[in-house]
Amino acid sequence: MKEPLVSVIIPAYNASQTIAACLDSVCGQTYRNLEVIVVDDGSTDETFAIVQHYAEGHKNIPFKIYSIANSGPASARNYGIEHSTGEYIAFLDSDDRWASTKIERQIECFRKYSKIELLGCNYSVGIRNHSKSKEIKMISKKLLLFKNFFVTPAVILKRNLLMNNRFQNGRRYSEDYYLWLQIACTNHSCAFLKESLVILCDKPTYGGTGLSAKLWLMEKGELENYTLLYNQHLISLVEYISASCFSFFKYCIRLVVTIVRKMHK
Repeated sequence: MKEPLVSVIIPAYNASQTIAACLDSVCGQTYRNLEVIVVDDGSTDETFAIVQHYAEGHKNIPFKIYSIANSGPASARNYGIEHSTGEYIAFLDSDDRWASTKIERQIECFRKYSKIELLGCNYSVGIRNHSKSKEIKMISKKLLLFKNFFVTPAVILKRNLLMNNRFQNGRRYSEDYYLWLQIACTNHSCAFLKESLVILCDKPTYGGTGLSAKLWLMEKGELENYTLLYNQHLISLVEYISASCFSFFKYCIRLVVTIVRKMHK
């Protein structure tokens, strides 16, 4: 039986220092039926040339390489989706990596649990927080409203989920969480594999550098998600108020943690 094609979508912006290691982790997958789609998001460094050179040296895996005007990772991922052909879509960021068995393990889960349509997995930050648990947890809409279980580089989903749902073009904060919420709130089955199969770049998941340093903008994005869902009648008023209040409470905790970290540097 032929393995289903998995389209791997990688947005890249000024990623010349990390993109080769990222691509190594894709080309080193034990699961072989892949297409790799790299969308250069208006980089001003050598990212595009590095990816082209890399693809020339890895003819065993089909590459699609595109360059677009800088518009953020959401737009770049959507562009990649539009040019993909796989039965499954998996996302990876240009400064992160996958364990060699990541796609193989997730496809095994799809086979074993046929109702699953979106599947995330655990991750480690650098070499820390590694979990070998193979337990699968079903993630309901109510669970997802209060905690985002899915970091984007850990997600693989069935292509049909993206026919009517996409990342919001131009958004740079919490746009991925909004997509997962849309999917869960329209009665699609989501699950989380507790096994660590993704290696995030070695920085805190919040309060560090880059986008994660902008805590308030991240919080505004999350609150906007709940407002959009409520206006679309995908969540009730009680769910909207409860999720928004809990989100703001978590923001306050993160703010305090970030301040304490800075004080102890």
